Amino acid sequence: MEKSIAIIGAGLTGLAAGCYGRMNGYKTAIFEMHDMPGGVCTAWERKGYTIDGAVNWVVGTRPGVGFYRFWKELGVAENWTVFNHERALVVENREGTALTLYCDADRLEDHLLKIAPEDRGAIRELTGAIRSASTFTMPVDKPEELYGIFDMVKMARMLPMMGFMKKWSRVTSGDFIARLQNTFLREALTLAFGLDAPMVMFLMMLGWQHSKSAGYVIGGALPLARSIEKRYLDLGGEVHYGARVEKILVHDNKAVGVRLSDGSEHRADWVISAADGRTTIFEMLEGKYADEEIKRRYENPHLFQPLVYVSLGVARELDDLPDSIGGLTYPLDKPVTVAGKKERTMCVRSYSFDPTLAPKGKNVLIVQYETDYDYWNNLKKTPERYKAEKKRIAREVIGGLEQRFPGITTQVEMTNVATPVTWEHYTGNWRGSYEGWMFSADSFTSSMKKTLPGLDGFYMAGQWVNPGGGIPTAVRSGNHTVQLICKQDRKAFHSTTRS
Repeated sequence: MEKSIAIIGAGLTGLAAGCYGRMNGYKTAIFEMHDMPGGVCTAWERKGYTIDGAVNWVVGTRPGVGFYRFWKELGVAENWTVFNHERALVVENREGTALTLYCDADRLEDHLLKIAPEDRGAIRELTGAIRSASTFTMPVDKPEELYGIFDMVKMARMLPMMGFMKKWSRVTSGDFIARLQNTFLREALTLAFGLDAPMVMFLMMLGWQHSKSAGYVIGGALPLARSIEKRYLDLGGEVHYGARVEKILVHDNKAVGVRLSDGSEHRADWVISAADGRTTIFEMLEGKYADEEIKRRYENPHLFQPLVYVSLGVARELDDLPDSIGGLTYPLDKPVTVAGKKERTMCVRSYSFDPTLAPKGKNVLIVQYETDYDYWNNLKKTPERYKAEKKRIAREVIGGLEQRFPGITTQVEMTNVATPVTWEHYTGNWRGSYEGWMFSADSFTSSMKKTLPGLDGFYMAGQWVNPGGGIPTAVRSGNHTVQLICKQDRKAFHSTTRS
């Protein structure tokens, strides 16, 4: 008799878990509260423009790198078109001088040395670390829980990578920037990296860009999610949209299914939650399987800051805005006020390199700021004030763009403002945090357990068990979780590509 898995959430983790569950002979049903797949990997349409809410780059777009196998198995890589950026970010000062973080480490080194020859040592250490990072292959084949003696031998061969990770995960961006003498270089890298994140985040990202292992998939988030959904349905999986899970059913401390908000119950041999971690643990399971470590983590959360996400559709190609992953950052004459904080710079990202997102001759621009969740959550209680505040921010952002791109105000055809409560409403992500737990020196290589103490037949998957989240982490988590189920079920795990 075919055993079954109930999966909560049709984000990339849930869809991947569904695909690998079907590849291994399990009957799978995904329950998604929204009416579309993707979760945080999402996009939405307004007035003929498509706003991408997730994709800047995707690890594993080059054949031969570790994550590529997932995209092949999940049906994404079959027909994709990958665009590799030349630039990661461009930063201008008030004099109009630009610092460009080129994706090619050699080009970046030459550029930075021309700007700041006095920082030669630090610059070459930076670009050398980027080149080193570009050679590393992340271990993705199996979850750590299944490592055996031969896997440990393989890990021993990765000592250079482990030493690199240990060193740079304990150096913050602020630590590195403090070593620099050139004022503009310090200011530009502060805007690019911030001061608090571990440098290893940026080195790995730039390393992947250097090796062209992490390009942008033309079409962005929603076609990517739809491709995995199609693969899942072709494998015979079931997905139920508009199906909010209210409770995980438990009998004798074993998860046995889910109950939806309409009162219907769906039984299964295993339950995987690829949904929000806090909702899963403290609402769907009523906090009954949370130990002190889990409670501590949720009581003192260190999360990715949520965003105010301003999207504009403009009837202009903006040839003077160079394509880049992170956009163009420049100082503002008049600050933009977001949740009471005066933002004195603007970073605008253009999607002109993706012709599928806007009509010909037009463009989608994104301006985003990290913000305070509580401010927006309280404001949402008064809908009129909430709407007015979003309109005000959009006006100020357009004013900031007018400073750098004269005439753009009259060319704006579409405006859309998403706030942390927008993310929370559509994806369920706690406090609107789009990638869950933030990296830190201590958490970079640590993950929360996929199981909960005292509860059998249940696994958590996705960004709430893997610090840093992200698109490749999501699909890997779905794969690894099904591997754990196969191990528990005493059967060999296998994966397939489309025949």
